[in-house]
Amino acid sequence: METLTQLVQTTTSDNLILSGLYSKGSTGKEAIIFIHGFGTDFFTHKFTHSIGDILNKNNYAYVLAQNRGTGLFTEFISADRSKGFNLGSYYEKIDDAHLDISSWVDFLRSQGYTKFILVGHSLGTIKSVRYLYEGEYIDQISKLILLAPFDKNGYVENKTKGEWHNHIKIAEEKIREGKALEIIPNSFDDFPMTYQNYLSWYKESDLNSMFDFYKPEYISPVLQNIKIPVQVILGDKDTSAFTPEIGGSIENTVSYLRNSLKKADIQLIADSDHCYVGYESEVANNVIKFLE
Repeated sequence: METLTQLVQTTTSDNLILSGLYSKGSTGKEAIIFIHGFGTDFFTHKFTHSIGDILNKNNYAYVLAQNRGTGLFTEFISADRSKGFNLGSYYEKIDDAHLDISSWVDFLRSQGYTKFILVGHSLGTIKSVRYLYEGEYIDQISKLILLAPFDKNGYVENKTKGEWHNHIKIAEEKIREGKALEIIPNSFDDFPMTYQNYLSWYKESDLNSMFDFYKPEYISPVLQNIKIPVQVILGDKDTSAFTPEIGGSIENTVSYLRNSLKKADIQLIADSDHCYVGYESEVANNVIKFLE
């Protein structure tokens, strides 16, 4: 019996080898690329397995895809396998994420697929949306599925009491001094990120402010300009989607998304957290309803 799912590799345009789990499907349907979040991988969370199972049953191809943000500190191998590069979530730059996604589009194109759906979780939601602005295959992306988008700027606003705007300037200066790979002070963030990583997260721009749920008056031009259908799945107990200490609420987050996204299917899962623990099947069912 043919094995439908296999471990595969692709190579980015800047010569990093990435691994992933590929499952075949109908070339007459879109193929799905799953983009994991900060500090994690493509296989740990159970909801990923549940989505994969239901995609298999409905003959959708997918790749559970490694990206250069896999793990906290991860060595990646060059295309000729002669040297390694230290990356992972502490070192990656978000503005390089399109290179990883495009390499997976290239892989799926080589398998006969012509249209693609990006499914991002957590930080992967930001990477997925940014791809529509920075990616090499923008016109071949037909839908987005955003799982647990998080308000990173609301989080850092609350943590630093607004000082993060000054921290950005410090990060820029450190990078000019050749210290891009130094770890930021503990006061900057709860994670020991490098200065280059920190700046890629928090440099002030529309692309870095797309999920500023803590600013209820803000309508994101980045989200507003999306023309393709988008599904958003939120857990109502996911406090990364709202920051109650500065007035955030899940209701405000949903309102923000409805105001910013023109073609949005927004699903709220009661009692669910950031990784949908205990609600994985409900997430998977919502995904296949959106696709079908």
